[in-house]
Amino acid sequence: MFSNCSQMKYINSIWSWGFVAPLIVASGIALSASAANAGESRGFVVDWFHVATAYVESNCPDGLNPLSDEFYKRELRRLGYANQEVEELMKDFPNGGYIPITTMRGRVNGEPVNVYANPWTQPDPDLMPITGNRGFGFNLDGNVSSEDFTDPISGEQGVDNQMYRAMGCIQNFAFHAPDLPIYPYAQWDLTRDTAPAWVIEVREIDDFLNDENVSIILDKSVDSIKRDTNGDALADMTLRIDPNSRSRTVINGRIKNGIVTSDAFDAKLEADPMLLPLFEFSDARIRLTLKDDGAAEGVLGGYQPWEALYWSYAQGAWIVEHSAGIDIPGVYYALKKHADADPDPETGENRAISTAWWVDAQPAIIVYEQESQTATAGSLR
Repeated sequence: MFSNCSQMKYINSIWSWGFVAPLIVASGIALSASAANAGESRGFVVDWFHVATAYVESNCPDGLNPLSDEFYKRELRRLGYANQEVEELMKDFPNGGYIPITTMRGRVNGEPVNVYANPWTQPDPDLMPITGNRGFGFNLDGNVSSEDFTDPISGEQGVDNQMYRAMGCIQNFAFHAPDLPIYPYAQWDLTRDTAPAWVIEVREIDDFLNDENVSIILDKSVDSIKRDTNGDALADMTLRIDPNSRSRTVINGRIKNGIVTSDAFDAKLEADPMLLPLFEFSDARIRLTLKDDGAAEGVLGGYQPWEALYWSYAQGAWIVEHSAGIDIPGVYYALKKHADADPDPETGENRAISTAWWVDAQPAIIVYEQESQTATAGSLR
């Protein structure tokens, strides 16, 4: 998301200050750039998209969850291996004889089963969750409770982001700016050169600073991104909209102090299977800061089916678990435990969890089948 890490440095400084900042114009908004031709449009291509997490020590007062070299030893001991056997199996970590054992550490009727495909067959390792009250996202349910966060950038209270609560103390998600979280970065970065690009369009803009009524469109291109010399999405590239996309969503929104916010909406965003085949959002919101260089950055949040999110990690199995230090059955139990929406009518268990995702987007020229619908890229200067 942050080639120059400007937003992450801003975020990190806010959290280190220890208080909630109001919406301010310190993130690159050009206050003098309010002029717009009536009904202008701005197009963007999503350059960076991953779970909205950042580390603050007070949110994880008991420390971070153990890495794989530790929790594999725990699981081997649980399966009955003596300490000397455990050390022998783990001596060549990340390689070694532990791999087939820990992969098949689930048990059904006493028989080993693949724990990534059947995470419920291992006892819950009780991952330590976020216990603090600062987290990014939106108040999705309209309530404010002790389970909610306060967004340190927008100042919004009652923020629902239970995915962050479940996973924010996993070491791969607890990172300090300007560092990037390794596995979420890899998931996105390894797919965006070949996957169809996501695009965002803001239409009917009369004033780039304050406009009470704009339209926000989320959609998918038939084209993939091209990169600049920094590895970011190339600015002002032309992207053709997929006429058969299931990703198109039209949303009511507004602009205040150069920040675009939306009404609640439901959306489906098609993605690469390595990341997640389909991002399904319900009661979602989006908030984007329009930057003076024509780019945009912000947060997309909503409720998502938690089992699909689990499989986005489980599909990598041992490779993800050992290299990223993500206790995959632990993630299953944590997401299930903290899910907060869409109760199953039979069991009463929640099937969806509140989430928030960083969005960073470069200006783009969006082309539809009819040329008159083209959304132009361009600077606000």
